[in-house]
Amino acid sequence: MTHKLKGLNVVILGAGGLAREAYWVFNDANKKSAVKWKVLGFIDENPANSGKNLCGITVLGNFGWFKKTDLNELKVICAVGSPRTKKSLVKKSERLGLDFCTVIHPSVQMSEYVDIGFGVVITAGCILTTQIQMGNHVLLNLDTTIGHDVIIEDFVNVAPGCHISGNVTLKEGADLGTGAVVLQGIKVGKWSTVGAGAVVIEDVPDNAVVVGVPAKIIKYNK
Repeated sequence: MTHKLKGLNVVILGAGGLAREAYWVFNDANKKSAVKWKVLGFIDENPANSGKNLCGITVLGNFGWFKKTDLNELKVICAVGSPRTKKSLVKKSERLGLDFCTVIHPSVQMSEYVDIGFGVVITAGCILTTQIQMGNHVLLNLDTTIGHDVIIEDFVNVAPGCHISGNVTLKEGADLGTGAVVLQGIKVGKWSTVGAGAVVIEDVPDNAVVVGVPAKIIKYNK
């Protein structure tokens, strides 16, 4: 039997801490907008989590749940922290024909000169200035600041309290730890990792892991 859904229904992919934070963003967004989201629940591939109640909504099950649902009336958003895991789940969702939404906390300060893709989560307290280009499936976590002329590519993860200066490029899948700082004009490479509290003063190669002040390469991601 196919379920018929009404209104702006959304399902969150993931059931961890970030997924619950995304649910909070949806709830607060509903308080400020005439258009309301109805979060139906979480999707988690771990069968042990199926049916659990998290923050008052249910883990609906795994991706098989979508086979019972009218996808034309449903949006999804992927709320997992690992860029690589997120990309895997997004590709799986695309094969099912799922449609992604974007959610932005109402406390976010952002100029009209910001272009944002789909599948994006921007949490409370973030500030985005001007001429910012943001791709798809990006996470900007709490109290992050993004300077002018910044390019953020798909699947970038920016943890709480990061500060990104102007003219920075964050390449696909870059993962910035809590409190990281990226100085003016720097490029952070594809699928690289910037450790918590690091200060990046020179370009980071693809797949590199950098830590410290100033940030230095300690290894490469496989």
